[in-house]
Amino acid sequence: MKADQTPRFLPTLITSLLPITMFAVLAALAAAPAVALDGAELYRDCAACHGKDGGGVADGSVPAIGGQPAAVIMRQLERFRSGERQDLRMRHFSDDQHLEGAPALEVVARHIAALQRRTQATTGAGNHLTEGARDFAARCAGCHGANASAVVALGVPALAGQHAPYLVRKLRDSAAPNGLGRNHATLVARLAPPQIEGIADWLSRLPPPAPATPAP
Repeated sequence: MKADQTPRFLPTLITSLLPITMFAVLAALAAAPAVALDGAELYRDCAACHGKDGGGVADGSVPAIGGQPAAVIMRQLERFRSGERQDLRMRHFSDDQHLEGAPALEVVARHIAALQRRTQATTGAGNHLTEGARDFAARCAGCHGANASAVVALGVPALAGQHAPYLVRKLRDSAAPNGLGRNHATLVARLAPPQIEGIADWLSRLPPPAPATPAP
């Protein structure tokens, strides 16, 4: 046999061994321990805007999220990912490239829920606090609760301790594509600007949600 000639049986042998080799590789991958997801590591991109403690930004451009229930955070991330909520930054950072699959969403949501919020919420001028408390009780507490805590079953975040400028902006933009929905738009349309400011100011002065106990 010449040196540059391949034995006739060799291609057949290689072809027959391929399924065995592939099976061995797949079996090894299946047997390998799953890499544990690190909530703090997953949150690093989020912290660039929301802060290490999930305290948001004082001017209301980014909301405080630390201590929000994990189920609420997951629901909002899913809405951003699907496009139900419109925000380019959140759509980007909630996609599969940054948070791969439902397990990653759950892990980062649990991490956020366990954050102790230390950033002080920005309050309003304090000119309409009495009216704000009264208007919230009359118009909002039926869904959001008397203490404005989260409504987990509906995926509604806690409003207590949120930055007043953020709440004002969301209320004023309630009818926008990324707003609060038709029901809110109808309610807010009946509120004068001082009433909106009073509600937001009153909510910002309530204690923020307490952090959840970190998962073991």
